[in-house]
Amino acid sequence: MASTDQLFQFDGQLYEQCEGVAMGSLLGPLLANVFMCHLEERLSDDVLIPSYYKRYVDDTLAIMPGLDAAESFLNVLNGLHPSIHFTMELSNNDSIPFIGTLITKNGNKLETQVYRKSTNTGLLLHFQSHTDLRYKKCLIKTMVHRAKELSSTHQAFVDECRHLKSMFHRLGYPSSLVNCIIDKCDYSSTPDTKTKSDETLRVSIPFKDQVSANIAKRQMRDLSSKIGIDVQPVYTSKKIEQDLKLKEIKPCIVSQHSVVYCFKCDLCDSNYVGYTTRHLFQRIADHRYSAIGRHLRDAHGNIDLLNESQFRMLKKCGTKWDCLVYEMLYIRTTRPNLNTQSDSIRAKLFILIVKCFTKSLLI
Repeated sequence: MASTDQLFQFDGQLYEQCEGVAMGSLLGPLLANVFMCHLEERLSDDVLIPSYYKRYVDDTLAIMPGLDAAESFLNVLNGLHPSIHFTMELSNNDSIPFIGTLITKNGNKLETQVYRKSTNTGLLLHFQSHTDLRYKKCLIKTMVHRAKELSSTHQAFVDECRHLKSMFHRLGYPSSLVNCIIDKCDYSSTPDTKTKSDETLRVSIPFKDQVSANIAKRQMRDLSSKIGIDVQPVYTSKKIEQDLKLKEIKPCIVSQHSVVYCFKCDLCDSNYVGYTTRHLFQRIADHRYSAIGRHLRDAHGNIDLLNESQFRMLKKCGTKWDCLVYEMLYIRTTRPNLNTQSDSIRAKLFILIVKCFTKSLLI
């Protein structure tokens, strides 16, 4: 439904899209990649994929043993789906472009350099545009970094830098600014003169902010060049729960409210069942003057023996009436000897009222 049965208007006429994805749709690259993966699975099942096969979305680079094999593979691709038509571009003078890169065969090795289409105008951000200077510097750095990564030889990198100087000069950039950024790029780090180590050392460090991360990245890059080992930072972040700290941590039981609870004496087997709609620690303080307090004073001679560890929550209730009912049930079940009644009188009254109300409804 996201790619078909879509309505669009052109030249005053309403059309319905029956198949495919509209140009510029955000779903285009995603669906193209999914569809190509589906086709590649079918090719893999039939062992038809070439030994060297690389793809980016819908652009594919493959090495074939000859022209006949390439044309045969193209015919197989075009026979996979009636709505898909593939085209083929052969190498010209031992060179072929692929995703902004010109790949050239030089003897028994391949060399790469930046590739620009003939329609490229070189129109980028003008220096006189109302944009912060840091973005203009980043543009130069990006283009120089692109030249460095796509150039497999030192000469290719130098040639591309020469082209960048000319292009940025036409865009009004000061030559001193362009030259300064290019000079900061280490020529010795280009692939033909730099021997990269396969060993990579990753260091785990906490992430604080982007400024600190950039500093750590520069320092580890300098360290890598000195010791000959690629050192990369791996940033870790704390869990949210580590930053969410309670100002005051109370015991989980005494901070509860609307509960049915029991008291168990530490010095004997006496017990008590009650309920409270307030916080339990408030009710515990009141028990100094109740049957519990009298028991500690008369039986053990010290009312200060009362403490929170002697209390245990039996039931968390939603309403006061729930507390009354569950208090009565627990009193009947446990038969606490410190309670002055065998069950809750208030609960009995509540149940009696409910019964009377129910009978009145039936009448």
